[in-house]
Amino acid sequence: MEKSPEDGGGSPTLFQLCARAVTANMERLEEDVWGLPAVILQGLLPLLNIYYLERIEPAAVRKGLSTQSIWCKLWNDIMKSKPSRFGTVTCWRKKFLEAFFHNVLRGILDVSSDRRLNDERFSPLVHSSRHVSELTICNKQQGVTEMTPTVLECLAQSVETLKFLHLRSSDPATQRSLSQLLHHLIHHGRVNKVSVLSWPCPDHQLLELILTISAGYWRPDTDSPCNLCSDIPRSHQTPPDTKAGNDPDNTACSLPGGAEQGGSLSALLSLQPLNISQNVVSSSGQTTPRSPSARKRTTRSTPHTKLSSTSRKELVPDTGGPSRHSSEPADLYDFIFSVSEVEEGESAPSTEQTSMDTSPPSGAIHFRSVRALNLHNVPLTLSSCRTLCRLLRSWTSLQRLTMAYNDLGANISLVLNALSILSRDPGCRLSVFSLSDFTTYVPMLELAHTVLRIFPHLQLLSLSYDLESHSEWERPKAGATQFPENHLQQLELRFPQDPVQVEHLVSILKASSSLVELSLDNATFPSQDDLRRVLRVIAGSNVALRRLSFHDMKMSDAHSEIVHLLNHSRLEEIKFSFCRLFEKESGDFLSEFVSAVKRNPSVKILKLCGNRLGNDGLCALADLFCSDSSSGIHYLDVSSNCIKPDGLLQFAKKLEGCGKIKLRQLSISQNLLDRDPVLAHEALQSLEGVCCVVSDSWDSSQAFADHVSVM
Repeated sequence: MEKSPEDGGGSPTLFQLCARAVTANMERLEEDVWGLPAVILQGLLPLLNIYYLERIEPAAVRKGLSTQSIWCKLWNDIMKSKPSRFGTVTCWRKKFLEAFFHNVLRGILDVSSDRRLNDERFSPLVHSSRHVSELTICNKQQGVTEMTPTVLECLAQSVETLKFLHLRSSDPATQRSLSQLLHHLIHHGRVNKVSVLSWPCPDHQLLELILTISAGYWRPDTDSPCNLCSDIPRSHQTPPDTKAGNDPDNTACSLPGGAEQGGSLSALLSLQPLNISQNVVSSSGQTTPRSPSARKRTTRSTPHTKLSSTSRKELVPDTGGPSRHSSEPADLYDFIFSVSEVEEGESAPSTEQTSMDTSPPSGAIHFRSVRALNLHNVPLTLSSCRTLCRLLRSWTSLQRLTMAYNDLGANISLVLNALSILSRDPGCRLSVFSLSDFTTYVPMLELAHTVLRIFPHLQLLSLSYDLESHSEWERPKAGATQFPENHLQQLELRFPQDPVQVEHLVSILKASSSLVELSLDNATFPSQDDLRRVLRVIAGSNVALRRLSFHDMKMSDAHSEIVHLLNHSRLEEIKFSFCRLFEKESGDFLSEFVSAVKRNPSVKILKLCGNRLGNDGLCALADLFCSDSSSGIHYLDVSSNCIKPDGLLQFAKKLEGCGKIKLRQLSISQNLLDRDPVLAHEALQSLEGVCCVVSDSWDSSQAFADHVSVM
């Protein structure tokens, strides 16, 4: 007899023979099967195909039965891959059916290949669509034309996040189908977030379609009318920026705080004058200096862009495996572009040519719009940026705007202008703004000032980019950095290499009394006195702060202020990452640091990676867990600290002597444990009885040489 997955290849039992007969006739016996006793139903469940297994779920739950193990086995048998965040899967049924939908949609899973997937009475897409909460559209939008009205109606009730990944241009028929899909899922559905990721050479027409429908606008298609549109009230809406007093042909704006209308970035920022004509944007999206002397190097992406030798990945991902629909964080950094200079003689438009039409799309009706927009690694030309900004001006439902690596350059002025106009609308709800880019033309803290002045109710602000033409900026005049209190709760700044404008940073911190999380990365201060001042301001003005992160900063001369901050705060998470804390005669400071943390019961997470602790420093940290300590630390990160096996063993022995401690997880990655593997193994065994240890197999020889070379 043919080997089957149920009986392992032996002769079937009477129950198995009956069960097979029942499952083969489920079309007639379905309701009777639901009423079977739990003990019989338990043995029948593994024999059902996915369609009836999904339909029988409510009856199984009522009888106290779980189908999770069956769906997990289906995942392992069919998908043949470990899902991302494996330990966090809460519902294997949903996990399987959502992946099943994507793989059938793209034609990379043949349902006839397994009897558990094949049933002529059911449509695979219709049946699994109700479990799709995040819909991912890839490459040439494969399968979009196959989505029937029934599938779209099911997706409209389930999908909340719409993700476009590695898009390429498609034919007109596919774009029409995509337009219908967007209309159903956004305007008549539940989609709240749209993400466009890793599109190095975007098709302007396709990008405009996605952005326009996401913003709530729709041009009815007479050839393919939407039967849902007649059931809801519709109205033509004019964005508020077309009212009297807002000239649609002028990109300047009047900001809160006294900035008057004008054509330059300096007027927009209410800062020192800057001649915007020195760096204007051509229609191809390039930054074109006015003169050879002003020419700067700029990052740009073109169809002929060469990938760096360290990241020569295909522009289109392999879709040969059934689980390739999932987007991992690594997908977002696939494209590293070469740097090229702008050629002399390339034409550039005048300042007047950068104005935008502020009216809604011609003939469009305004519907429901999404609350979150994420554009990651999607270079925006001047035309694309104008389209986005025209929509942003009236996008009142938008709560989260994330823009990363869009090659904005001087086009940042258009974005700021659009956001300024949006902020004046009483219905504006923007609470999160995140901007990362290769380079831009506005000093970071001046941009932060402008955004917070426009949106004092902003809750999260995240900025990260390199600065172009920084030498053309002058320091602001005294008093120019003062602005009213804001409601900011989270501030993340990754600075360029230029020295921090301390007055700006201090004024932002003082005005952000509600700040709960602060992250400063790669900050270079003009002097250590400036850093000390910033630390004192944090301790005195940001009393609500709970999470504090410093990364890649020289803090070895601010020991007193660090100890003061630890003694006068209610921080719950502290991160000093590669801050060189213990590089200078740090014996006294290490003792004071440990004592301060011991007295602070609020600190639960302490990350000290890359601070040259060494063996002695690690052993000193063991005192945090002794009986006289008030510390509540349950997570400790001492990665990249030149710790050797003998030091780790001594630390483990000290922890064992502390009895039962609160430490639950210890990270010791990228240390020198390969110097003595036997001793390292003994230390790790000792620690296993105390806490969970996160380690790695790391070759320290070359890495240590690199480390010493930069000391």
